[in-house]
Amino acid sequence: MKYIISIIILFSVGQATAQRFFYLRLKVENKINQGLSDKPQTKSFFNNKYSTEYEDMPYGTVSASPFVTSKTFSLGINIGAKFRNNDLIEFGWNEDRSGSRIVLTSLGYNANYPDTYFMSNLSSHSVNLISHRFELLYYKNIRNKTDLEMLNFPKMYFVFGTGFKYLPSAVTPKNPHNGFIEYNDSGSFDNYRMDWEHQVFGWKKFSSFFTLGYCFEWNFNQTYLFSTSVMYTVGFNVLQSTKDKLSVYENDALVNTYNYETYSRGSGFQLQISRTFQVYPKKNNGKNPKKNIE
Repeated sequence: MKYIISIIILFSVGQATAQRFFYLRLKVENKINQGLSDKPQTKSFFNNKYSTEYEDMPYGTVSASPFVTSKTFSLGINIGAKFRNNDLIEFGWNEDRSGSRIVLTSLGYNANYPDTYFMSNLSSHSVNLISHRFELLYYKNIRNKTDLEMLNFPKMYFVFGTGFKYLPSAVTPKNPHNGFIEYNDSGSFDNYRMDWEHQVFGWKKFSSFFTLGYCFEWNFNQTYLFSTSVMYTVGFNVLQSTKDKLSVYENDALVNTYNYETYSRGSGFQLQISRTFQVYPKKNNGKNPKKNIE
C-alpha cells in the first residue's frame, strides 16, 4: 500500500501549487461483492486457489456464487481538490460491505410406479457484514476536450487509490459474529429431511485495499449534472467467513453432515452515482464558469 500512496503523492506534488478549488463529493453506492469458497491467501493481490464448486453429495449440489450483489445502497462523502490540469485528488469515507453467498440444490427422486416423482428445492444464503471504507483516490483526467463537452460526451477520469476498511463488529474466528446462527429447512422428500445451519465470523477489524476504475462526469449544454463511477477494489485481509453445516436426517435420525466455508476480503465492484459541490472558493454565480467544478 505504501507504494500506491507514494504514486499518489508524486502525482499530487506537481499540482499542489496550481490548485484551483476544493469540493465535496456526495456518493450513493451499490456493491457487487466477490465471494470465495477457499480461504484466500492474505497479503496477495488475487486468490489463486479460487473455486465455486464443492464435492458432490448424493442429496444435491452445493456451489458458492463468485459475485454477490448487495441488497441495499450505502452512502459516502469525499473532500477533494481540483488542479489546473483538471486532475482530482480526494479523501473520504463510505459505508462498505463484505459478502459471500452459498447455494444448495437439494434433490429427491422416487421411481416406484405409479408414484414416480422428482423434487428439487433451491436454498441460498448470503451475508453482508457492514464495514467502513476510508480511501485516498487520485482522478487522472483523460477526456476533457471542449468539442466533446459541446456534444454532451462525459468527462472521463482514470481512478486509482488505496485506503483501509474498518469492521467494528469483528470478533475472533473461534466465535460466530455476535452469536449469529441461522437455520433453514432445505427440503424434504420421502423420509429424508435436510437442515442448514449458518454461522458468520468477523475475522479482522482492519484490512488495506487497492482500488482502480473509471469516473464519468455527465454534462448537458456544458452544465454539470452528476458523476458515475465503476471501480474494483482488491482487499488484502479476510474480513468475513461463513461456516455452513448441512445435516441430513432419515426418519428423524441423523444420517450425515456436510460442512462448507465461504470467505470475503471485501473485494468487489463499486457502482456509484455522485455529485460534486464546490466549497472553496465560493461559486461566482456563473460569471467565470471556467473556475467552477460544475
